[in-house]
Amino acid sequence: MPDRFPVFNFAVDGERYYGLPIFGVPGLKVGKYHHLKEVLDLDHPDFDCYPQDEEILRSFVSEFFPQAAGPTMALRACIFTNTPDEHFILDSLPGLPQIFVVSPCSGHGFKFCSVVGEIAADLVERGETRHDISLHRLSRLKGRPGITA
Repeated sequence: MPDRFPVFNFAVDGERYYGLPIFGVPGLKVGKYHHLKEVLDLDHPDFDCYPQDEEILRSFVSEFFPQAAGPTMALRACIFTNTPDEHFILDSLPGLPQIFVVSPCSGHGFKFCSVVGEIAADLVERGETRHDISLHRLSRLKGRPGITA
């Protein structure tokens, strides 16, 4: 239950899983970051779930939350964008300082919406922010496949 079981982010054998307590439906929600490391074909996206998807999640739940390893209530695809290094982009476009790229992607941006909004407002209003955003500059991606920054 939410009062006794927190949201979790769990690293095991180089893989990361996340979960949420019971909320509105029986059972807990469990997911795996970069599940099968698929790259979505934007022209033909596949949002279906397959037995292999359930097997990966069920194996994790069975090992670490055996009391929660009951019947699967639902399977849904969770799709999100990623940068090559999985960090946000918070920067102006090279050569176009009046255009800002604010991309808090990589599956966890929503958790940072208040500070990303503050940074975006700072950049638009003043061209700078008090926050250290060096990790989120476009220049860090130079030389990566598909990146022309």
